[in-house]
Amino acid sequence: MPKDSNRVVYPPEGWANSLTTTYVGPEQFGNGEVYDTQLNGALLVRLVFDQRDDEITVRCLQCAEQSQAFGRFMAHPIIGIVSINATALLVPMNTPRIMRHLADTHDEMLGGIDDVDFYNCLLDCCGL
Repeated sequence: MPKDSNRVVYPPEGWANSLTTTYVGPEQFGNGEVYDTQLNGALLVRLVFDQRDDEITVRCLQCAEQSQAFGRFMAHPIIGIVSINATALLVPMNTPRIMRHLADTHDEMLGGIDDVDFYNCLLDCCGL
């Protein structure tokens, strides 16, 4: 599991993660560590932390699995990628797409979490 990161944006003092996380294990192709997240007890997204690229791939667990790699395997669709070393100005470019998918497709408003807070939740879920 990850211990160090190039994280640049940190949450404010007293912040608490709104998501709960379960460590699933290594990604099936060896490209990172997998975490499933929940909001209020319901599965929300799967995070695949790739330490080599300092990125977290976000897959929607509320969407059905889809055929990938010309039918070689099934996986939940990717709804975004979050850069761990994003500056504060780039964070709003990373998370809104994910949040829009959850809101528009699944009516999941994330309990009023804003984009920077959601970014910090995702990184915290991966132990960063």
